[in-house]
Amino acid sequence: MIKKRYFGFVPNDGVTVEGQFVNCISALTKTLKSFNFELRNILKQTVFIKAENNTKYYDIKKRLTKILNESFDSLVPPTSFVGQPPEGNKLVAFEVIVALNQSTDYQIQHKISDDSKYVVVNNGNFKEVYASGLISSDLFAGTGEQSKKVFDKLKAILEKEGLDFSDIVRQWNYIENIVGVTLENKNLKQNYQIFNDIRSDYYKTSRFKNGYPAATGIGMNVGGVIIDFIAVSSSKNLSIHSIKNPHQVDAHQYSDKVLVGENSAQKTSPKFERAKVLSNKTVNEIYISGTAAILGQNTIHQQEIANQTKTTIQNINNLISSDNLKTNGVSISKNIKAPSYIRIYVKNMEDIPEAKKICDKYYKDVPALYLVSDICRDNLAVEIEGIAEF
Repeated sequence: MIKKRYFGFVPNDGVTVEGQFVNCISALTKTLKSFNFELRNILKQTVFIKAENNTKYYDIKKRLTKILNESFDSLVPPTSFVGQPPEGNKLVAFEVIVALNQSTDYQIQHKISDDSKYVVVNNGNFKEVYASGLISSDLFAGTGEQSKKVFDKLKAILEKEGLDFSDIVRQWNYIENIVGVTLENKNLKQNYQIFNDIRSDYYKTSRFKNGYPAATGIGMNVGGVIIDFIAVSSSKNLSIHSIKNPHQVDAHQYSDKVLVGENSAQKTSPKFERAKVLSNKTVNEIYISGTAAILGQNTIHQQEIANQTKTTIQNINNLISSDNLKTNGVSISKNIKAPSYIRIYVKNMEDIPEAKKICDKYYKDVPALYLVSDICRDNLAVEIEGIAEF
């Protein structure tokens, strides 16, 4: 794997969405320069925006894309525009994944499949694929129709690169009105359940010998259905492990008790692992899936932001502890005290200060980005994902 770093930017200047976005790009440019990186080092990026409806979402996306094209010229990386307002009532925030080493051992190629941009990092022994912003052209269609179109785009990229769904190691699933209920095929189904059923249909074509991807399924107030992903080809020089949490039921083993929808309807479980470890001679990293205050398969501390945040952090700490990693077949010589980067989703804007106070206590100095979004269960107030290194 190529060494990477995650950077999140929240504007400190600007009144309009364009002004705040330019401020974020300026901060990005200064950061890249301080590390002696170039724009070509960006593997994928996510733009988080505040928009009241999908008509305004389209408009903001168009305006910010114009700024990206002017700022990046021909090197605009794969980009998602996610309808999740940033903390502090800001209009926009920005996150990038940057390749640390641009050595002769790696080749970074910018490619396109249909209308979807993606980046391929070619190593002599394996390839990495970074894709962002896989989205349906019709945000006013139903969740099911949009999900199928997005998974078709994902599948097309994988096939173009000689990969399949089992090669995905990290996936982000953004779903508008995620806990909303829709009448589909004469059955009432939660939008997240509709997405999960379609994901299961596509995934069943692969064997997943290394387990499912690490993943996040999270809500948006606008934006339809969007998928980002990272995929890696198999290689004898790369070790991939799925990591279980000893205090949580694997999400793909959830029972009908926690899957929302009429009992008569087909309900498949969310197909993801709690974390994924990738290791080779130069890189040891852990993709931490979206994690919440769930023990076993049940939510605890119903809607209590403080206790749910603490439990979520404890779940992450248990997940990435040296003892748990060793139990899951990963050799590690030191204990990981904290992730190297986190993204925190909070259901209510007014709860962000409390979540931030607790995260700062447990994960002091860990770079973090706070966003407002629905969580995949009505009784969850916070969800945290991240990346860790060892």
